[in-house]
Amino acid sequence: MVLPHVPPDFPLPEPEQHNETYTGLSKDYRRIGTLGLRQYSWDSFFPVGHRYPFMPPEASENGWDYIAFFQRGRERKVPFRMIVLDSSGVCRLNTPITVDSLDTSVRRNGDIAYSISCTEYRFVV
Repeated sequence: MVLPHVPPDFPLPEPEQHNETYTGLSKDYRRIGTLGLRQYSWDSFFPVGHRYPFMPPEASENGWDYIAFFQRGRERKVPFRMIVLDSSGVCRLNTPITVDSLDTSVRRNGDIAYSISCTEYRFVV
């Protein structure tokens, strides 16, 4: 599903690296660790019943469809795929994620405000 609105300064964090330092008899030693999982979070809204001029043409104007989409995926325990394109249409991120939390509230105009937190998912091979 194409989100109807994302913040213009969408976060694309780099993963933390789990390095460790060991104290030796005469020197300290550093072990380069594995990369952690990226974490994403943002606040936005889903429109209900009307289309805003800034919305992509593929985006739905029924915000409840987005809520149902996230609920179905979470209940099925299936990772989502997050794809982020820049303003030129170049793919800057394409990764599987899990949705850790999705908090919603209905605004006075009927739109659904939401706050979402996601974590990168790695398939075990």
